[in-house]
Amino acid sequence: MATYVMSDLHGCKSEFDQMLEKISFSPSDTMWIVGDICDRGTHSMELLLQIISMKNIHCIIGNHDEWLKKFSRELIIMKKGLYDRCDQREDYILWRRANSGDDTIEQFLALSYTKCMDILNYWKKAPYYQYLKLNGKQYLLVHAGFFMDHKKNFRVKDADKTEMIWAYVEIDDNPFDDCIMIVGHTPTFFYGRPYDGKICVRDKIIHIDCGCVYGRNLGCLRLDDMQEFYVPSSYPHKPFMFPDEYE
Repeated sequence: MATYVMSDLHGCKSEFDQMLEKISFSPSDTMWIVGDICDRGTHSMELLLQIISMKNIHCIIGNHDEWLKKFSRELIIMKKGLYDRCDQREDYILWRRANSGDDTIEQFLALSYTKCMDILNYWKKAPYYQYLKLNGKQYLLVHAGFFMDHKKNFRVKDADKTEMIWAYVEIDDNPFDDCIMIVGHTPTFFYGRPYDGKICVRDKIIHIDCGCVYGRNLGCLRLDDMQEFYVPSSYPHKPFMFPDEYE
């Protein structure tokens, strides 16, 4: 009965399947995916439908999932040929052009209406954050994290959802004293060469986006004993200039 966390799958279905096999994931285990099932990779809808079918896997909404949640109803209407107004919307264009939404949209429109509705309903019920208590520790799972400028009496339930899914936080940013935050969103290579393709564990925050879709690894953390698991990415390695490489 182990509890696992990972994030930012971005359509990397092959790596996800390999990870399930590597950790011997069973019906008695639980997995939390801390956002971003969709976009960038090649198998977003196939992966999402697989996850929806597995009742012991739960998802936190990430910024890419938010795009699909936001537009899925309109895409279903578009699929029926009733109208096509999405292309006139600035945020829809932003999803397609700057956030690699084209493949996700194409795959979604190719699904049956039943599966499209399953996806719509799934994201309507999915949370933006989740507290977990394990081995005497309290964890807060949220896709992007929180900035450090909140007051001491700040409560997560009062937070802006945009911050939860879009914030880019520093390596040790956690405004809460009562929990360890687990986040994705920012690939760990942004925090320096020692974390490139690896889970970044700090005192009050754990970064688990290991940059699979950028050619690094898919990372998975077992919270019961803090064991880390990795599956190498099948995607091309995208270079990143670390601070010590600047002239």
